[in-house]
Parts: sequence; structure tokens; C-alpha cells
Amino acid sequence: MKEKVINRRKIRNDTKQLKYLYGYVFNRQRHDERLRRGGEQKSVVILSHNPYSSVFRPLLQIMGPLYFDIGKKALEHIAAYVSMWPAPVPGKHMELPIGNALLKVSLPPAHSLSFEIGMFEESASAMAPFLPNNQSIPQGLFHDSDIFGTFRSILLQLWLLWELLLIGEPILIIGPTPPQCCEAVASLVSLVAPLPCSIDFRPYFTIHDPDFKHLNSLREGDTFPPMILGVTNLFFLKALRNIPHIVSVGSPALNSNQVPFASRSAGRIHGRPEGFGLQQLSLKKFSPSSLLSAVKLRRDGPLCLMTEHKEAVWSTYVATTKPDTSILNRLIDAGMLPRVEESMSVVNNEILRRHFLELTTNFLAPFGPYFRATTPSEGSLPFIDPPPLPPFDADEFLANLSARGVGKFLSKRMKSNWLDLYKRFLNGPNFMPWFQRRLTVAEQEQHRLWRQARMKADIKLLISKMPELEIVDYFNAIERHLHGEIQMEKLGRAAVDFTETCQKLKKDLQAVFNVLPKDMQQLLLMNPERAALLQLSSEPTKLPGRPSLQIGVVSSTSSR
Repeated sequence: MKEKVINRRKIRNDTKQLKYLYGYVFNRQRHDERLRRGGEQKSVVILSHNPYSSVFRPLLQIMGPLYFDIGKKALEHIAAYVSMWPAPVPGKHMELPIGNALLKVSLPPAHSLSFEIGMFEESASAMAPFLPNNQSIPQGLFHDSDIFGTFRSILLQLWLLWELLLIGEPILIIGPTPPQCCEAVASLVSLVAPLPCSIDFRPYFTIHDPDFKHLNSLREGDTFPPMILGVTNLFFLKALRNIPHIVSVGSPALNSNQVPFASRSAGRIHGRPEGFGLQQLSLKKFSPSSLLSAVKLRRDGPLCLMTEHKEAVWSTYVATTKPDTSILNRLIDAGMLPRVEESMSVVNNEILRRHFLELTTNFLAPFGPYFRATTPSEGSLPFIDPPPLPPFDADEFLANLSARGVGKFLSKRMKSNWLDLYKRFLNGPNFMPWFQRRLTVAEQEQHRLWRQARMKADIKLLISKMPELEIVDYFNAIERHLHGEIQMEKLGRAAVDFTETCQKLKKDLQAVFNVLPKDMQQLLLMNPERAALLQLSSEPTKLPGRPSLQIGVVSSTSSR
């Protein structure tokens, strides 16, 4: 039996900061009556701080069989190839050679990665609340997870689960096998892209986890921390009785050779080969027999899983978002043919992922004005500090949103109490990390735009009609920007055009200096650091109505 599982485990480093390791597992079980337990189980495990499932899953498909065929030499051989791979580029397609094979992978974007992983350059558009132009580029973590195959029997509940993820509610995912519960957790995390999932998620949680003791000690009435836990042990139904939302997925009869966390469906439902339409879903959900079954399932609660595994969702939360019937009608059911089913799952996953990407993007759209970077208007002064981005006030935001409405896209898909969903989102654990990070990117974008404007500015034209006091202020502003560039270079964070920018700022500084009164020049040059910046004197600057001056560095002992 071969299973590939992704798991995430909390660790602590020397700085006591919270970090995670992601585990990718290729497992083999072999029956052998000669052994004490009638067989053996071995696993090949990749541990990484990076949630690059699109890289490590196919890598394990090569590495696992090779290891069991030829042993440790296979790992050494593959490690040699991996060591020659280029540095990862988030949000890009990459081709990674492994022997005669070539892994063509797409990495998740920088905004979906934790700051703990490392700082990557993030563009303003990457996190902006509008749909990306290139849909082939992943917009979040685990974009290769099988949403359709995992939740195929409970597709109508996806919109409820999307809301629970959005507002950061704790969810317990129960699956018959580790691959199935891991796939479900990964699929849920991917459902809210491009919003990063800031709550703790564990694709495969066991009683041996160090956090189990704390979670098990929560008493009735205690608030369960925002987490997504994937489990296979039904003991958690009693141990974690405070968790408010429980989802059961997968099938115990699933072929053990099914590859989880891929495009292959994790369960099958008999249906028409030509489609998986709403009519079939509706009949199944609303016929008298199925209605009675649903009532009985809700009445019995999740503890009914102790006697028989069923795919269902137990939650008292009432969703604001209505299931999109047009999306459900577009899904295709391929019946029982595995190869056809796999390709159809790919199509269905694209339909679902595109829809929820659009849904999340439209939900975040009202926050767009708070991230709108400004550019200097033509003829303005780009050397002054740019205006701050609009301050955010939750009450003011909700009042304005209530007055203008949520927009056509969401108004058709949400109930009249949609404002309550925004209130829950603002108070949930996902909002502030996303907002602060998005704000930082917007500020960086504004800094880039104003820096670009300074490079194009004609300093002589700008100061030609300025009074003397404003010219002095301008001199100080240019000097401050020049020091800022130099400081960034010392920190190892200089821009690509650092040299060109510094040369431009020095010329501008000299041009402003040359039109200042001579006594003011002498006063400025008393600062040795400033004098060093002005050592490269430019050509004389001649402005209308002002004398032409050229001055270099003057020491304090020079005669006047």
C-alpha cells in the first residue's frame, strides 16, 4: 500500500517563535507472515518549512519507489539533483530536473506564505481585491488539492465551509484514512484563496501531538481556539467535544492505492455519465426519504460515526452565502471509469476553485480603497513624503458598506444579513493579519511609485519659482531620501537601481545647493557627512532671477 500524506506540525526554534514543519509521506505496507506482526510498514518522509505540495508530492512519487528498490543511494542521488535547483520563486511556474525527469510545478504566491518562511517580494496586485489576469498561476496554498473529490457527497455544504474558514471558526475534519483527512484540510485551506489562512491547521492530528493535552482539558463552555484539525481517530469526537463544527469526509472502502492530495477523486457516486447536475443533488437532498435521513443524522449528531461512517457536516452555524446552482450544474460526473473520472475531477476542481476565488475576491473588494497607492500629480513635488493611506475604522467601514451595498455579485449570492458576515470577518483571526500585510504591500508600492517619480523629476524646473525657505526644505528632503537609499544598501536591501538612484539624488542635491545663498551653503557644509555628499559638484545651476553659483566642499579654515 502506498499513501502520500501531508501534515503540518508545530515546533519552536531558539527564538521561541511559532513555526511549522510540513511533512510529506510516501508509505509502504508489505505483508510477510514470517515477520512478528505479519508484515512491515516503512515510510519515506520529506520535512520542509515550505508548504510546496506541488513540488514534494511528485518528488515523492519518484523518490519513494526508488528508495524501496535500491535503498539509501536513491536518496543521495536525488538530493544531489535537488541541491542544484534554483531558489524558489513564489507564484511562478518552475521546471525542476530530477535525473531524466522534469518536474513542472507552480509555487504558491508570496502573500500566501508565512513571514516565517522568508521574505519574498510581493507585488501590490498579488494581494489586491480583484481577480488575477492569469488563472494558471496559483492564488493560495494547496492549489493542487482535490476539492471536488473530497467533498463530492456534500457539495452543497461548500459555501457553509467557505464561510467558516473565512471567519476563522474551529473545524474538526474526520476521515477514514490519513490521506483523506489531510486532503480535506488542504482543500478547505485552499477554498479561501487569495485570503491567507491565518488560523492553525493540522492536516493529520493525533493524540500524541503536544497540543492535545491542552485541547482535551477544555471544559464545557470554554472557547475552542481557531483551528482546523484533520483526524482519523473517532476518540476525538468525545475528547474534543467543545469543537463547534464537525465534517466527515471520505469512504472507508477507498482503494488503498488511491493517491491523495491529487486530482483523483476520493469517493464515487453513481450518476449519469453526462453530468452531475443540480437535479440529481436536489433529489438526493430534498426527497422525503433523504430529508428524514438528514433529520435523523442531525438528531443523532456526529457520535453516530462511531457505528457507521457517513459523509456529513454538523454545525449550528447558519450560512449567509447561498449555494450557487449554476456552478453545481456545470460539474461533471464521469461515473466509475477511473481514468475518465480523474480528468473530470481536474475540470470540476477548476470550476470550483475559480468560483470560490471569485467569491473571496468580491468579498474582499470593499477593502480596496484602503490599499490604493497614490502617485505624484504632474508638476507636483515628489521629494516630499507621500500622503498616508486612508486610516481604517471598523465602524466607519461597516456604516459605509451598509449604505452603498455589497455589490451585484455578492448581493445575488448572499442573504440580506450579509453585513453580519463582514462583522464576523473583522472580529475573526484572518482579517487583521491579511489587512496589515496588504497595507504593508500597498505602502511599499506607494514608496516605489514616488521613488520612480523622483527619478524622472526635473529638479531645476521644480525649484525655479520657489521661495528660498521652500528650497531649503527641498534640500533637506532630497538629503533625507539619499540617506535612506544609502541606509538600505548598508542593510543589504538596496534596490536594483541603487547606483543610478543615488547619482540622480546627488545631482539634484547639488542643483538645489547651488541656488542657495552663500552663507546658507557655508552653514550646510559645516556638517562633514553632508559635505561628503556634495563633493561631486555639478555644473553651475542658472535659474531665472538668481545668480549663478558653483561651490564645492569648503573647509572651516578656507578664506572667504
